[in-house]
Amino acid sequence: MRVSVGVLALVLGLGVAAQPAAAQDVPRLSDGRPDMNGIWQVLNEANYDLEPHMARHSLQVREGPVGPVPSIPTLRMGAVGAVPGSLGVIVGGGKIPYTPEARALKEENVANWIDRDPEVKCYMPGVPRATYIPMPFQIIQSETDVFIAYQFAGAVRDIYLDNPGPSQVDSWMGWSVGHWEG
Repeated sequence: MRVSVGVLALVLGLGVAAQPAAAQDVPRLSDGRPDMNGIWQVLNEANYDLEPHMARHSLQVREGPVGPVPSIPTLRMGAVGAVPGSLGVIVGGGKIPYTPEARALKEENVANWIDRDPEVKCYMPGVPRATYIPMPFQIIQSETDVFIAYQFAGAVRDIYLDNPGPSQVDSWMGWSVGHWEG
């Protein structure tokens, strides 16, 4: 009986998951807006690169006797310096339409990753990257704000929906004022 109930629950769950998103009931707050409260986690490798990429030994490499090898500073990091492969998260072809100058800057940043990436130095990476680090984050939402608490570096972001005016102090994660559309 236990197996039958488990299989039935699995089949019903797959049936609900297979429905189009519009056909599923979306939890809502009392004001009708979508309820995003909860603990969330990204399950992809967008933290390394939004575009599709192959796994490689390191974000920062140097020429070796046969081909590229990890740079000396990233060797000291061990497996932390490695990059897992990813299909990317960009819809419609997987490539960001960079200008030639922007593409060159991206490649320069990758080549100098250990010196330029704030995450390597345990600084908060900022928005939107903090949201796609593969660590959980919590959203606490009300009618007047959306508060996001990140596990990485104790980072927090408060998005004000009632525009309290200009910030009185600088914040690493910025001063966020938002509004609902739709």
